[in-house]
Amino acid sequence: MFVINSLTAGGAERALTDLLAYLQDDLRQYTVHLVLLDVEEERHAVPSYVRKHILDAKFGMFSSTVLLGRLLRELTPALTLSFLNRANCANVISSKILSSPCIISERVHTTSHFGTGISAAINKAIVRLTYRYADQVIAVSEGVKAELVTKFGVPEANVRVIYNPIDTARICERASEAPSIRLPKQYIVGMGRLVSNKNFRLLIESYWSSGITENLVILGEGSERSELETLISKLGLSERVFLPGYVQNPYPIVKAARLFVSSSNAEGFPNALIEAMALGCPVVATDCDAGPMEILTRQLGPRATEVTLAEHGILVPVNSAKSLADAVRIASREDIRELYSQRGKQRALDFGIRSSVDKYRSAIASCASL
Repeated sequence: MFVINSLTAGGAERALTDLLAYLQDDLRQYTVHLVLLDVEEERHAVPSYVRKHILDAKFGMFSSTVLLGRLLRELTPALTLSFLNRANCANVISSKILSSPCIISERVHTTSHFGTGISAAINKAIVRLTYRYADQVIAVSEGVKAELVTKFGVPEANVRVIYNPIDTARICERASEAPSIRLPKQYIVGMGRLVSNKNFRLLIESYWSSGITENLVILGEGSERSELETLISKLGLSERVFLPGYVQNPYPIVKAARLFVSSSNAEGFPNALIEAMALGCPVVATDCDAGPMEILTRQLGPRATEVTLAEHGILVPVNSAKSLADAVRIASREDIRELYSQRGKQRALDFGIRSSVDKYRSAIASCASL
């Protein structure tokens, strides 16, 4: 059984449905269930061999746990594997009550994702109390693993790192299709849900101060659309910054962009960054707590404090409009674009499907008597 909050637009949602497709030959002989905790618009297709259940937990932790526990008791799966925080916590609690094995997959840098305040403190406490009892914890990057071990008490022996499987061949094939939206002649691009952690406000402000002549296209939908539209209007950028919403196939748009910019405050493993690299689009990224440094430098280290021309892309400090504007100007130079276009393509090959799927196959086999 696989569990996730929903199949709305997002990297974790796409990673899960892709994984189900890649594991089809291995799992077809079994009855495979996919549980969606909430009712939301589904943006990702589920393979036909999978039986889907929608619980309508209304985004609540308690209701998610109760409803999932009832379904686990009814179906008695050999193993439950969950993606995303609420699904992970509900999975651990329900599975331990029923003495059933469980694997959880942590997709974000947990501390940064929750932020601060009473609600954040409660959520972090729940993670600290539950994650350590999972039979295995899959971290989507080394940075996420390090945080789970050092800050949330998860035994290191129980954590394995498995990167998201990136199908570069399929991405390049889909990039050859015609864009589904009208585009300006030259533009840079950002992509992700329009939510606070993606910090598109920073991207827009940095773009405004960068002075580059290209337009800006931000792909995605979310709760901050109105706020971002107000900012765009206030800065006099209504004819230069475009928010076309969610696009089913973003790859032709990313491929044609002169630059991809990630302005996030928090990531786990930024799929969109690697997808842009696979398409030969040079990348600039804020050096948030997990993901970008690992991808662009092949290592973990102190956070960037200034514009840093790393091996495979440009890193800048988080939430620094000046640094991001400077990086955008630097990355717009033809010699820099060409350098990072080639290096990014090569680095993206390191995140292929086979390695990730084999590791998921191993994790599942080690916990379930299939």
